Amino acid sequence: MLAILLTHGAAQAEEDWLVRSQTILDRLEGQPRPDWLDNNPHQAEADQQALDLVNASKSKALAAMPNGLTNHPQGKPVRVMFVSFSLGEPALKGIFQEASGQEDVLLVFRGPKPGQKLPGFFADLKALLKDIEPVPNIVIDPTRFQKWKVTTVPEIVVEAQGRALLRVKGVTSLDWVKSRQNAGRQGDLGSFGEVYDIAEIDLLEAIKSRLATLDGPRLKQQAIARFWEKRQFEVLPEVREDRDRTIDLTVTAPRDLMAPNGNLIIRAGHTVNPLDQLAFGLCLIVFDATQRAQLDTVKQLSCRDKNARVLYLATQLSREDGWEGLKNLEIMLDAPVYLLTSDVRQRFQLQHVPAVVEQAGNRIAVRERKVLKSAAGAKS
Repeated sequence: MLAILLTHGAAQAEEDWLVRSQTILDRLEGQPRPDWLDNNPHQAEADQQALDLVNASKSKALAAMPNGLTNHPQGKPVRVMFVSFSLGEPALKGIFQEASGQEDVLLVFRGPKPGQKLPGFFADLKALLKDIEPVPNIVIDPTRFQKWKVTTVPEIVVEAQGRALLRVKGVTSLDWVKSRQNAGRQGDLGSFGEVYDIAEIDLLEAIKSRLATLDGPRLKQQAIARFWEKRQFEVLPEVREDRDRTIDLTVTAPRDLMAPNGNLIIRAGHTVNPLDQLAFGLCLIVFDATQRAQLDTVKQLSCRDKNARVLYLATQLSREDGWEGLKNLEIMLDAPVYLLTSDVRQRFQLQHVPAVVEQAGNRIAVRERKVLKSAAGAKS
């Protein structure tokens, strides 16, 4: 059974750590790499690419517009009008004027015109929005065009919780659509006027096409290099003398502390040491992976609790060697190696390395050990 980790500190910090640690440590059970110690640059890069794609293509607010973009009511029906410069500037200006001040109206463009940059597209819109206050809700959202299979404009879709309650083509009157809503009309009402081809490009498809032309392997290497260049390490000084100390995890709960599943963990005002109830179950070996002497020492260190799960934590790694260096380190230790985080350093009051952190009775023992004499002076 894995323990809840607690240390002395501010009441709110203790509460946050208690709840968060219980969740994190529960996830460790049966997992090869705990989330709280893992640092996967590929996942981070993938997340960033996805974020960039969304920011560039979906619901791109016209930040340059006066007053910015108002928020339409969450969960309530929204009249989404798909528009394009192919409607003509007089028609667009009329639509903007009618939509002004209506929070449940969203005007959607698919992207800029062919060959046009976004600043130029915004400049064209600003010209049409002159003297219109407040600025209506306008976004560039090609994903909405794709979702509702909109191929001509104008078209209005009344959205609610991801569903189309009502849709109609060839209509630019928002009040007309509102009257149909109020009358209880639903479904596809068909076409009530002339429709036009969309003048703008599909921004999402344009971005996808550009990404397809990029040099994937080269970008991957650049991403890896950036990760190690920017990585902040939790560097600790080397041990000068052997030292053993213990940490008492006993705390007094400032208020009732609840687990994510709703179960009461600690009642307000109660003093508790989690190690009285649950075994820590881990043995942390902390070291500086850039120092060969520490590597040699770490290979000789052992945990007193032979049933504890051993986790190797590096305070820093070679930036030049990067992930190849980490791979070689794991091969040498025949075990996964994680980077020490500030949370772990603070919770166990780590001061010097190499160090071993494990349970001793109802306390946490921190044993700092000098490097082996035979290895002293050697560096990786």
